[in-house]
Amino acid sequence: MSFRKTVLLCTILCAALWSTTDVHAQRVGIKTNLLYWATLSPNIGTEFRLSRHFTVNLEAAGNPFKFGDHQLHFASFKPEVRYWFSARPQAGHFLGVMATGTMYDLQWKEKIHTGDAIGAGLTYGYSFVLKQRLSLEATAGVGLLHTRDKSYRSGEDAPAVPNQTKTQLMPLKIGLTLTYLLK
Repeated sequence: MSFRKTVLLCTILCAALWSTTDVHAQRVGIKTNLLYWATLSPNIGTEFRLSRHFTVNLEAAGNPFKFGDHQLHFASFKPEVRYWFSARPQAGHFLGVMATGTMYDLQWKEKIHTGDAIGAGLTYGYSFVLKQRLSLEATAGVGLLHTRDKSYRSGEDAPAVPNQTKTQLMPLKIGLTLTYLLK
């Protein structure tokens, strides 16, 4: 699947999930990770409140840009279930269980990596309430990530099958996310 098709699929999936949910006061949040924007990676997320303590967070991000000899093309989708410790939903401390799926095409000078990654892990975060409907969330997560890619040098033919496969414990998520709660 091409990069553009993957981004389109993630966008359609997020929009479909968001449109099928009843929107009640402080039940749905629209969000964006400011750290991704710092790397020029457009992203969007939504968070649905399931009960007083549980939410489902869905995030999609991508990067179609190239800068000189460097490119970081990727499309990523990260679903997560969160448990909030606060009596007020979507505020204060939370723990989460997340998954991630990413397709990438990276080039750093002469070295190219094209492949995909899947992973799962745990997250911790804190949401600072800025206004009644606006909050800033800090999040970090670690887990296992399995990657398979075709690694080769610029000017060489890409291998027919992935020539590098790895599974390792690593950071899977970091975020400074601005959230707006819908009414």
